Amino acid sequence: MPLSFTASPLDFSGLERPNTDWLRAQHEHKDAQIVLFHGLDLIEAQPSTPMVAAIRFISMDDLDSLGPIYLGQVEGTPWFAASLAQAHGEKPAWNFRAATMALPHDIAAIAGRARALLAWHGRRRFCSNCGGHNHPKDGGLRLQCGSCEMEHFPRIDPCVIMLVHCGERCLLGRQANWPDGAYTTLAGFMEPGETIEEACAREVYEESNQRVIKTEYIASQPWPFPSSLMIGLLAEITPDQEVIARDDLEDARWFDRESLRTLLDGPLKAMAPDHYSISRLLLKTWLDRGV
Repeated sequence: MPLSFTASPLDFSGLERPNTDWLRAQHEHKDAQIVLFHGLDLIEAQPSTPMVAAIRFISMDDLDSLGPIYLGQVEGTPWFAASLAQAHGEKPAWNFRAATMALPHDIAAIAGRARALLAWHGRRRFCSNCGGHNHPKDGGLRLQCGSCEMEHFPRIDPCVIMLVHCGERCLLGRQANWPDGAYTTLAGFMEPGETIEEACAREVYEESNQRVIKTEYIASQPWPFPSSLMIGLLAEITPDQEVIARDDLEDARWFDRESLRTLLDGPLKAMAPDHYSISRLLLKTWLDRGV
């Protein structure tokens, strides 16, 4: 199974969505679908089922002031997303992380795009240039200030995530609030002026005191918490340097291949499905190369 939030079935309609007449036709399409949130969590229509409805059955008065965001098309059917102004009945919202662990892959990918856009709109109601009100354009894929007319586009935060290895061992870390026995790959946000490789080397040194000598790109994953792009790497380090857990790590230690398999089948399996995080892909990639 592909990584969660990847291989989206959506055609984002980049060429068509600036056309207001075309967007109106998508909204009025008899089969147009809308996935509903409360805040940044999904609404659960039935047990383990997100509230996805035909948009023609949804009252716009029930939605927050933003209204529907156009997500794209799936085989010609338009999809939208919106947040309800109030919670649905007496049922609480369905925690997004828990929900997307259980949802079919295609619906989780659609929901991931929806959440990232809703989160961006929530943080960008006002213009960062003059403080005026922003207004959605292109179906919500762009914002424009009503005062200075400055344009705003969705923010994506690149983040390096890497499996540090040397010979037949890999180095994993843990944070203090994680379940007992859980260790995983190191990660951190890129900074201005850095290449991917430089960000990897800096984060590994800051968190574990290790010096990276070789970086290999493996894969990437959109991560809608709220809107990151996880860039997955293998990072080879020089041997015999003291491991010092620091920055946001409580501990860091070496794992050989046998102990890593035990970790994968135990604490990490209890935290999330195998396909949910790119971290698991990096661990398995390194393990498979040692067979």
